[in-house]
Amino acid sequence: MKILLTLRQPLYPTDTGGKVRSLNIFSRLGKRASIHAVSFADPVADAESIHKMQEVFESYTQVPWQETRKYSGRFYKELVTSQFSALPYFLAKCCLPHFRSTVEDLLAREHFDLLFCDFLHTAAPLLQCSFRPKIVFEHNVEFQLRKRKWQVEKHPLRKIVFGSEWEKTRPLEAQVCRSFDHVLTVSDEDQQAIRREFGVDHISTLPTGVDTDFFCLSENQSVPGRMVFVGSMDWDPNEDGIVWFLESVYPLIRQAAPHASFIVVGRNPSARLRAIAAKAPSVEVTGAVPDVRPYLSQAEAVVVPLRVGGGTRIKIPEAMAMAKAVVSTPIGAEGLPFRDGRQILLAGQPRDFASAVIEILKKSALRKAIENAARKEVVANHGWEAVVDKVEDVLDRVVSNAKKPIAKEVVSHPALVTP
Repeated sequence: MKILLTLRQPLYPTDTGGKVRSLNIFSRLGKRASIHAVSFADPVADAESIHKMQEVFESYTQVPWQETRKYSGRFYKELVTSQFSALPYFLAKCCLPHFRSTVEDLLAREHFDLLFCDFLHTAAPLLQCSFRPKIVFEHNVEFQLRKRKWQVEKHPLRKIVFGSEWEKTRPLEAQVCRSFDHVLTVSDEDQQAIRREFGVDHISTLPTGVDTDFFCLSENQSVPGRMVFVGSMDWDPNEDGIVWFLESVYPLIRQAAPHASFIVVGRNPSARLRAIAAKAPSVEVTGAVPDVRPYLSQAEAVVVPLRVGGGTRIKIPEAMAMAKAVVSTPIGAEGLPFRDGRQILLAGQPRDFASAVIEILKKSALRKAIENAARKEVVANHGWEAVVDKVEDVLDRVVSNAKKPIAKEVVSHPALVTP
């Protein structure tokens, strides 16, 4: 099978959960099928990443692009301007004519069996592309993710932005899911949301995988009282969750366990987050690190205090593969098949979350039981090869069914119609 794969950006460095999932799936799928990848890329800043993409895939085409740095003056200017656009800001950045023309030129020059769009970001620009069959991989239900941000946001200006973003995203996401030949999601919860919201039946769920050879037992001893969070800090739900944890949960933990400490591991923490963390005792914010495993190995508890989000959190099974006890909010572990009280502890309110962490820090027998059960489950049932088996099965069915005539929804989103 020959696949044209569209990506928002090179998959290197693997510094986000989405990149980790995509690279693990597509690099393995590339050993079973011929994959030709295309993505936005900065020819200078992404030079090393571009070289790696060329090594992993049969071929790789870059669409020159320089993404605006988040929290910069230009970023805020573009965000304000986008409020007067029909497109949400996160998609307007990707719905560019030269991306669509590059993909359509490749489809015209070579024979492909399938167009595979990774994330809504690369599917939306290709709504009008007539090639069939085409699949969209929804790592999140994007409108729902932004709606949840809007629901918990208290700052009036940010609340306006999030409200505008989800309201613009929903109809566009519905069109993509209805008009593409198949939709892939990463959890049953996301699949149910798309069925319910968009009336879509051509949909499948992929389980979340983990590289259990890379994330494995460590010889390093955990640090008493150490808590760790791992995640990209320029992703709004992560920052929101850590701010909530530092302000509402961490002080309660320190009251019961004065020796407790906390490390936030992830790229691009904002000045706001660093300022809040600086006020809390024994908190370290690392920024980007070359390898998260040394930090995870120190943890007695890995915390996932997310209040908003979507998809699944690869950070959880990765920590479990290293035999680490995880405490999460229900939303933080949404979509994952782990049992509360056996392989993970779940708590949604500050006092409940703090109590769960304190139990892990103080009760070594409980901690060990959860660590062992979690690692056993992940190693037995969550390897990436099983995920790729499911992907391959879906692709075969989609390509086979594409030979049958199916009426498709007419694309009419005004912002995506070529003049």
